[in-house]
Amino acid sequence: MPRIVVVEDDAPIADAVTYALAKDGMTAEAAGTLAVARRLLSGADLVVLDLTLPDGSGFSLLDEIRRAGGPRVIVLTSRDDDVDCVASLEAGADDFVTKPFSPRALVARVRAVLRRSGAGTARPPAALPLGKLLVDAERRAATFDGREVALTKIEFDLLAALAEVPGRVRTRAQLVERVWGPSYALTERTVDSHFKGLRRKLEEAGAPSALVETVRGVGFKLRDEP
Repeated sequence: MPRIVVVEDDAPIADAVTYALAKDGMTAEAAGTLAVARRLLSGADLVVLDLTLPDGSGFSLLDEIRRAGGPRVIVLTSRDDDVDCVASLEAGADDFVTKPFSPRALVARVRAVLRRSGAGTARPPAALPLGKLLVDAERRAATFDGREVALTKIEFDLLAALAEVPGRVRTRAQLVERVWGPSYALTERTVDSHFKGLRRKLEEAGAPSALVETVRGVGFKLRDEP
């Protein structure tokens, strides 16, 4: 039974979310502060994380979770713009939900993120050398010209999906099914936000800006000779 920690200081929202998760067969515990959340993290499968908490920013907890290789994270944000959303994804969040939201919709997102580890098609080769780019699936590491590229889990999965078919276009729908799982409802903005972070990190490692190309109206592809 999946164990979910809901980090939310608004009691009515926390109660509604934990109730919906429990009704769907999951174990859900609420934490109204970062301090309480830290005590509940051990053994959690996923954290639903509000960014604004009484004792600090949710970003600090997200950073701790990612550094420790902890559970998956869905961020709750009350701002319907790119600022918190993009920042959350670049910090390693698996998904985000904008307030106000339906508890049932959030439960569907939680289920989809939990399925992600088993989602996808055939396992790629252990290492994919593409010119100066090396994508190592076993180590879940990517390097460009010997320099390691520090990617989030989702960014690596997107890069690996493109690296399997260099020069060929992967549609957004194919990438969502591969990385997030079948029938997962995801906006184009979310996918594009992950690619924005992926491109920036590749460029910081010395890769050309056109290494990952956007095919307008279709999807993305990796250049044949990066």
